[in-house]
Amino acid sequence: MEPALSATSESGIEPILDVLPVPLLVIEPGSARIIFANAAAHALAGGVLAPGAPMPRLFDQAGVPLPAAEAPLARVARGETLSNTQIDWDTPDGLKTVLVSGTTLTLGSRQRVGVVTFEDVTRLESGRRRASVLADELEVMLDGVADAITVQSPDQRLIYANAAASELFGLPRGRGLKSFSTQGYLDRFDVLDDTGQPLHVDRLPGRMALAGLDPEPIITRSVDRETGEVRWSRLKATGVRDSDGAVRLAINLVEDITELKRSEESQRFLAEASRELATLDYAKTLEALPGIAVPALGRRCEVHLDPLEAPAEVAEVMRRGAARLEPKRLIVPMAAAGLVIGALTLHGDGRTYDSQDVLVAEDFGLRAGAAVENARLYATAAQIARALQAALLPPHLPEIPGARLAAVYRPALQGLDVGGDFYDVFTTGEGQWYLVIGDVSGKGAEAAAVTALARYTLRTAAARRRSPAAILRWVGEAMLDQEAAGGRFCTIACAQIDLTRRPARLTVACGGHPLPVIRRADGDAEAFGTPGTLLGLMPDPELQDRSTDLHPGDALVLYTDGLTEARAPHVMWGDEELATAVTAAPGESPGALVEALVASALGDRAAPRDDLAVLALRLS
Repeated sequence: MEPALSATSESGIEPILDVLPVPLLVIEPGSARIIFANAAAHALAGGVLAPGAPMPRLFDQAGVPLPAAEAPLARVARGETLSNTQIDWDTPDGLKTVLVSGTTLTLGSRQRVGVVTFEDVTRLESGRRRASVLADELEVMLDGVADAITVQSPDQRLIYANAAASELFGLPRGRGLKSFSTQGYLDRFDVLDDTGQPLHVDRLPGRMALAGLDPEPIITRSVDRETGEVRWSRLKATGVRDSDGAVRLAINLVEDITELKRSEESQRFLAEASRELATLDYAKTLEALPGIAVPALGRRCEVHLDPLEAPAEVAEVMRRGAARLEPKRLIVPMAAAGLVIGALTLHGDGRTYDSQDVLVAEDFGLRAGAAVENARLYATAAQIARALQAALLPPHLPEIPGARLAAVYRPALQGLDVGGDFYDVFTTGEGQWYLVIGDVSGKGAEAAAVTALARYTLRTAAARRRSPAAILRWVGEAMLDQEAAGGRFCTIACAQIDLTRRPARLTVACGGHPLPVIRRADGDAEAFGTPGTLLGLMPDPELQDRSTDLHPGDALVLYTDGLTEARAPHVMWGDEELATAVTAAPGESPGALVEALVASALGDRAAPRDDLAVLALRLS
């Protein structure tokens, strides 16, 4: 027995201490020398703690070896009082985690000793450390997930956010979540559902999961009120329940689908833009561009075509052919066939542009440039076609003593092709007048050439032949002899009026053309003439003159089949319908007559199905 305990041995303290289940050491103050160790202490140490023996290696909670002066026995020997100080003790049985408590006591003989007790928490600490390791590993794994993951407590507070949630949505992590307000965060945004309607916070899947529901995923569109940034998200939530079925956590998975949605919106916008730009009207195309670009590409859009009139930075874009990106403004070139023809300036105002916006705006610039250039080329070609068409018709109708003339030419929908319908009025001598109307097969330059051939051949033949049938025969032979005809054919109705006679004498011949209609002064109308053969298909066509008298107030109407087929295939006029329309039309003047006929033929259509021409003469 050590002298320090000899004074108390008779009182039986040592046997009592030895049977205590709590590991206990008695040390000498000052030196920290062990003067007593009970059985539980020996068992904890994995062997016999001999009096005076040095303590084994000790480590703090971080695993750092403790210096001898910082060991619990040394601290108690210096008079410190310890309470549940955690250390790791390297024993023969392995590393053990213990909680150390100690103080200095005065025994009955006034001898002072240090008493140190130990609580073995190895299993508990091992479990805690394993849990901590698992938690760390779980956090590493969750931080490696590209999608945002958050956890809500039953009181709807956010208690966890992974790295993606922090990076994508600016959510705090760790201790920063204690002061985080979900409602305050949401107040920064205009949150809409996928239909564009405001989304109430109670419809969020996390809130619904905490309420015990199994919510369906939703798609949201959030607009930052400060920066104008738009973000699309797909939200899913699952409730975590305890053994009683009560929801104790809600796990939220937030998938950032902004790039996908922006791509979808961009493709949808570009497709709609192409549809709206599918017009060949130059002025309307230019006028439509800003309305198409806004609001998809910005709050305002300006169109520039002349670099000399554009701001310097816009002119530079037009010169270089490359976009200019600014935070609140984007300038892109409009190009067509490899040439820059203009530029678009987009103003974001509260919106900040990025590289994705540049790609979409450049694509729109290409489509806009192509549409504008196509419309310009079409307008130029249409103007040429109109000029050529006008050259194939009389610039004005001649004045005929004792008669009045009127004519109408209506092309089909505006296009680039020159039509084959034509008419002409000319005289070969005193009181001898010819009214001609015809239709050349096909359209375009070749049809225009045949039309010109027919018109001038008619005038040449009329100077040598008085009979309409003979004149048409001459035209047919000329078409067969001319390579310019290119195998095309035409139909012609030729009317010769002799005003030197009283009453006037009308002679008509038709080469495959609809028969003219005579409207008598009393309103009766009838087709007049004999059907003949198409011109330009074969030699010796069957053509026949037919004559009748015209009295004052009588009118002669010549027309192409575009009049009777103006609304084909739904409505087509036969001889009876045509005669009815001629009878119903005003007969006081040829102008009113032809306008009424055309209006009746078109109905509610803006343009006829095919070109139409109507020529009318009324005797005074």
